[in-house]
Amino acid sequence: MTRQELLRLIDQAADERWTELDLAGWELVKLPDAIGKCTQLETLVLGKWDEEKEEWVGNQLTEFPDAVLQLTSLKILSLASNQITEIPDAIASLSNLTELNLSRNQITEIPDAIASLSNLTELYLWRNQITEIPDAIASLSNLTELNLSRNQITEIPDAIASLSNLTELSLGRNQITEIPDAIAQLSNLKWLDLNNNQITEIPDAIAQLSNLTLLDLSDNQITQIPDAIRSMEKLNKYF
Repeated sequence: MTRQELLRLIDQAADERWTELDLAGWELVKLPDAIGKCTQLETLVLGKWDEEKEEWVGNQLTEFPDAVLQLTSLKILSLASNQITEIPDAIASLSNLTELNLSRNQITEIPDAIASLSNLTELYLWRNQITEIPDAIASLSNLTELNLSRNQITEIPDAIASLSNLTELSLGRNQITEIPDAIAQLSNLKWLDLNNNQITEIPDAIAQLSNLTLLDLSDNQITQIPDAIRSMEKLNKYF
C-alpha cells in the first residue's frame, strides 16, 4: 500500500467514524500523523497473530507513534511485532485502554506512567528486553491477564500482590530466582507460568492460591515439591 492509499484509508475512517482499524502487516515505518483525526477509534491494531498465515504480522515502527496518543477513546491497542524501544510517559493519556499489547518489540523499561492506565484488564509485554517490573504496576488493580514472558526480569516485586483480580500471570523465560510470599495474595489466580527461570524453591505460600488450575515451574532448578502443592484441589496441571 502506498502512502497516498494509506492516507485515503485514514480519511475514510475519520469521515465514516470507524471504531476499529487494522493496519497490521503493512510494513509501515512511520504512522501518518493523520491517524490523529480518527478520534472515534476504540480499537487500533498495528500488529497481531494472523490465524490464516499462522504467524505474527506487525510493521516496522521503531517509535511509539505520537499521533496514537491523541486517540483517547481507544480501548484496545496492539503494537505487537514492531521494533519499538520505549513506551512514552504520555501513554497516560490513553486512560480508557482495557487491553494493551506491546509484545515482540525491543522495549527495555515499563514507565511509571503505566499506573495511569487503571482500566487495563489485559497487558501483554512478552518477548521484549524488560529487566524490571515497576512498583507502579500495583495501580493496575483491574488487570486479569499479565504476560511478561521472554524478558530479562530478575525479581517479582511485592507490588504484584495488589493485582487482586489477576487470573493469568505469565513470567516464563526470564531470570527470576525467587517466588515471593506476596504472590499468595493473588486469590483469583488460575494460571501461573514461571517456566525457564532460575528458581530453586517453591514457597508454601503457593498453596494459598486456591483457584489455581495450572502451575508451570518446568526448567528451573527446583529439587523438591512441597506436599501442600500436591494437595491443591483445583490444580490439575503442574510441571
